[in-house]
Amino acid sequence: MPHSSPIATHDQFTVWDIARAALAGLDGQWSAEPGPWWVSSKVQDTAGHSFTVGVDDEGILYVCPEGYVFDRNTAFMYRLTKDDGLAVAAEAVADAIRRLLPLV
Repeated sequence: MPHSSPIATHDQFTVWDIARAALAGLDGQWSAEPGPWWVSSKVQDTAGHSFTVGVDDEGILYVCPEGYVFDRNTAFMYRLTKDDGLAVAAEAVADAIRRLLPLV
């Protein structure tokens, strides 16, 4: 799988771009791997904590602990658009992971 998303520009970014940018807001050793078509990403640390970052059918950005069945009760959901920018989306993902980390 390529190590850069196909359309990472200032105005356009993928979920994998968001996940990679979120790594800067997390303590420890974290990595992000792209999902199919860069519409989801797996974010994990060296201690074995893992989260899925994605966009649901309604275009809502979510963060869900890996291994949980995704639903609106087990995930952090954000109504963001690309107009909000990569930095805002990345901070939302990092914040969700920090909040979910003690629970997994």
